Amino acid sequence: MEFRKFKRSDSSFNRPKRDFGPRRNEFIRVPSIQVIDQDGNNLGEMKTYEALKLAQEAGLDLVEVAPNLNPPVCKIVDYAKFTYEQKKKERGHKVSQKSMKEFKFSPVIDVHDKATRIRRAKEYLDKGHNVRLMMERRGRQAPELAKSVFIEILTNFADYTTIEPEPKYEGKRIFLTYKPNGKTKNKQNSSKAN
Repeated sequence: MEFRKFKRSDSSFNRPKRDFGPRRNEFIRVPSIQVIDQDGNNLGEMKTYEALKLAQEAGLDLVEVAPNLNPPVCKIVDYAKFTYEQKKKERGHKVSQKSMKEFKFSPVIDVHDKATRIRRAKEYLDKGHNVRLMMERRGRQAPELAKSVFIEILTNFADYTTIEPEPKYEGKRIFLTYKPNGKTKNKQNSSKAN
């Protein structure tokens, strides 16, 4: 008879824990809890079995909303409705996070390509996205030429607010990030300032 050697990777200890959501009803195993009823009124601290009885009489669930407090806070609500509202809030936070769009330029870019990218960048800013403008040199392209072309591009964005106070230099790259809201007060990227 041959015995199989036990590996730690085979055990259930290494499995990720499943998220079953907040504890509810009989799964709340603390002796006393702070209770909030379905109307939002604070009923104070009471025994868990009393709160569970109140929830059952109302035809609702007892859901733990703040497990880290002492005593934990539980609310008498419809569990399905509660989880739906929580997921809806999470989706709202994801939608509110706007992405950043990046537009790359080179020192020898054609006039029409430059105009198209500037127009598209302004469209993204008007939609509420952050926009990063980047000038990237290749090979032996002159840094002075890249800087002058980048400053010329920045004059088109004088009506928008920058996140960085001035263009940042990283090796052969120059970049500046704009945010959509508001107008610049000091007009730092206007042709007069440069």
